[in-house]
Amino acid sequence: MVVSALVLIFIMGWLGQLFPQLQQITRYATQQAEQEMMNKFAEGTDVLLATVPYRESFQPGSEVHFKIGAKKTASVDDYSYFTLCVGEMERTTCKTPSELTPIIVGGSGITFKFSPTTKINNRGDIKLLSAIMTVPKETKSGIYGFKVYVCPARTETESCNGLRGSYGQFDFIVEVK
Repeated sequence: MVVSALVLIFIMGWLGQLFPQLQQITRYATQQAEQEMMNKFAEGTDVLLATVPYRESFQPGSEVHFKIGAKKTASVDDYSYFTLCVGEMERTTCKTPSELTPIIVGGSGITFKFSPTTKINNRGDIKLLSAIMTVPKETKSGIYGFKVYVCPARTETESCNGLRGSYGQFDFIVEVK
């Protein structure tokens, strides 16, 4: 039993050295990411914050798990449902993905998958939504900018109506090496 435990510890350490990028991405999706969001929300502004770092490098073929946070503030007291969408940084349109069907953003081929709707009942409440960004193997090296938006919705199925109705956004840059 002792030998089995030692072998297991050795294998876990060996796998950790083989896949440091995987450990790094997991860390972004948990402790560091959630702490960054809570710090930003503590500032008291209307924000939407995706926790992929502002600028991070990924290899083609990467799948990145991250979180998106939204906080209900006084400016949206009339709403309980919120929809999210993502678009290219330099464009004025965005698309709403679903948990089942990812959307491709721009010519990068990078896809996003997350729950398009969340319900936040009380002012000051914060919702953290899990999201997945996939960088396909065929994505060309370069720097790609995205924005994630949150829009108040009157119903569970209403989506972002352009960006005029957006009350929060977060920019992030993905570098593909």
